[in-house]
Amino acid sequence: MITRFSSLALFAGVLASTSVRAQGVDDCASPQAISGVGVFAFDTTSATTGASAQNFGTCTDTAGLTGIANDVWFAWTAPSTDEFDLATCGGTAIDSKVAVHGSVGCPTLEPLACNDDACGTQSQLRFSATGGATYAIQLGNWPGPNTLPGTGTFSISIFVPPPPCSPSVGPDVIVGDIQDISNVSVSGPLDAISLGTTSCNIGTVNLNWFANVNQHPVIGGNLYRYRTVNGSGRFEQIGMSWLKHGFFALSLELCCTNCQGTDGSTLGVNCSDPYTAARNGQQFGLGPRFEVNPHTGAYPFPPSSPAFSGSTARRCEFLTSDVDVSPGVRYFGETQYVTPDDAAAGNQDNNASYRELSAVILGGAAGAQFGFVGATQREKSAIEAWSVVDPAVVVNAVAVPGEGLFHVGYRATDLGGGQYHYEYAVHNLNSDRAGGSFTVSVPASATVTNVEFHDVEYRNGDGDGSASFSGLDWTVTRSGDTLTWTCETPSQNALANALRWGTTYNFRFDANAAPTPGLATLGLWKSGAPANVTTSVDVPGGSPIAGFCFGDGSSGPCPCGNESAVGAGQGCAHSGGQGSRLVATGATSVSADALVLQVDGLPVPSTPPGVSLFFQGTTPTNVAFADGRLCVGGTLVRLAVKHYSGGTAVYPSVGDASVSVRGSLTPAGGVRYYQVWHRDLLTPCGSNSNLSNAVNVTWLP
Repeated sequence: MITRFSSLALFAGVLASTSVRAQGVDDCASPQAISGVGVFAFDTTSATTGASAQNFGTCTDTAGLTGIANDVWFAWTAPSTDEFDLATCGGTAIDSKVAVHGSVGCPTLEPLACNDDACGTQSQLRFSATGGATYAIQLGNWPGPNTLPGTGTFSISIFVPPPPCSPSVGPDVIVGDIQDISNVSVSGPLDAISLGTTSCNIGTVNLNWFANVNQHPVIGGNLYRYRTVNGSGRFEQIGMSWLKHGFFALSLELCCTNCQGTDGSTLGVNCSDPYTAARNGQQFGLGPRFEVNPHTGAYPFPPSSPAFSGSTARRCEFLTSDVDVSPGVRYFGETQYVTPDDAAAGNQDNNASYRELSAVILGGAAGAQFGFVGATQREKSAIEAWSVVDPAVVVNAVAVPGEGLFHVGYRATDLGGGQYHYEYAVHNLNSDRAGGSFTVSVPASATVTNVEFHDVEYRNGDGDGSASFSGLDWTVTRSGDTLTWTCETPSQNALANALRWGTTYNFRFDANAAPTPGLATLGLWKSGAPANVTTSVDVPGGSPIAGFCFGDGSSGPCPCGNESAVGAGQGCAHSGGQGSRLVATGATSVSADALVLQVDGLPVPSTPPGVSLFFQGTTPTNVAFADGRLCVGGTLVRLAVKHYSGGTAVYPSVGDASVSVRGSLTPAGGVRYYQVWHRDLLTPCGSNSNLSNAVNVTWLP
């Protein structure tokens, strides 16, 4: 029998602000009308246990009880003919039980579906419905001892059948669900949560899950906050946990069908395995992050275990002062699996997922209490939620060749009065080399103010020798046309505050120059080749380089309505759902040419490599062409055909002539225009090719 308990301190009522007005009626004869899909509130606090619908065999639970106590009723109208999921998972602290009946009114026939415990002590069921028909929903408490009525929410969504999976060769573990939250009591200035996870093996080979050796997954959690400060949005990491070491894998189904069950020493193909928040938060079983190479999945076992004390230690800790419940503030939980055989198969870049959270401050020892908002976003790092909150944000994936993956998000905000705020967030998903510097182009003529840096703190001895990594802010220097943040080097401090895996650091400033496309350079902390990687971002203008002719509709419609996001600075959208973005950086003097043209966001080719063409023109134009807009005309020069595989192409590269030489510029210079054509066999308009935005460059002698 399942052990029953009530934890009213968990997060009762947390989601009330995100639900609709429905609360339920304590009478099956006059249920409250609701319709469609979404999140709905309920309140069983004053509800009685009705005589109707208490003895149906379909509702028999593991304790042998058929009833639903303190039940309230809804009359739900289906929006379409589909299968639907109804769940209280993550929406309440009560021990819920729920049934769906085939008609409105006090039921006399067995329910279509009934469930007691599907996710902890909360409920989830699936049923078929006909569009326009109305069904009765009965929701209340498990009728056994030691349960209390209360409030919360339930969700109704259209069921989307999972695929048979196996899209990846080899073992491939992902976070299929962030399933529950454990809120613990505060310890001094610190509070903490733990996040429960359900892993899924979507690969073609069983995933190793051997206990007591270094061949099992480790599981970490992070907490992020979005809020607006002085008129501009900030997406910041405020907490992170140590790592749960896996020890046994069940053979359930969540992400896929046709689970190939095992004895628990591996996670079978198409199988899932849940670890509760309580289990992921068992302090004595958590190991530090610093011992794990996130790209290879290698780590020693057993992990280091320095002494700890307090309720928050090793869990996903954060400062109580970092919890802001002002209107518009949003929170996101992120979890990530790292394991050797997944990494060896090259499947380590999809191991993080996020889920939006809600927060209330109860104060005292209870501190902040978090609940769920919406569903888990599988195979997406939390930084990708920033562009969901604010569609003007762009997040680029930046790979270190053969080593790891970063994400760089950016947003430029017009503050008025000729002032602009520049906000950058850099996330290290799984690079062991880590980040050691961050540079953006800022013209020397621009006035820069309010330069800031934000990181997340290591605690409890998570660092070499069980001494926590430094929390020293990166230093800022401005030289010529660049602004650079830098941390201590490995030779200066082995415990330096490098941008290590599973963390996000922020860089920001204000400037009196409007944004224009440019490049950001991320310097890698550990030695190796390359020493740095680059990506396109918005930077302050004022240089002889400017982007134009964007595919967001501002330069005319895209050929088949395939506009890219407004303000993203891209060309018309390609088969990847976004446009490609061309930026130019470097000196634009003909006598000292250091210009580099880089295009990011190219479509992933179905058969690598992809093909792109850099070209130059003497006049601007603006006409529909292929799936994009042709923005460069006059005398055209083909600079180079460049093959690519990772979404980025660059000209010139090693062995290429400079842009000014290949473009036959005279010593006097002049204005030239640049664009990139690329092949795209799955284009939305069917032409099999598309174009980036364009860039104009004023060449000096």
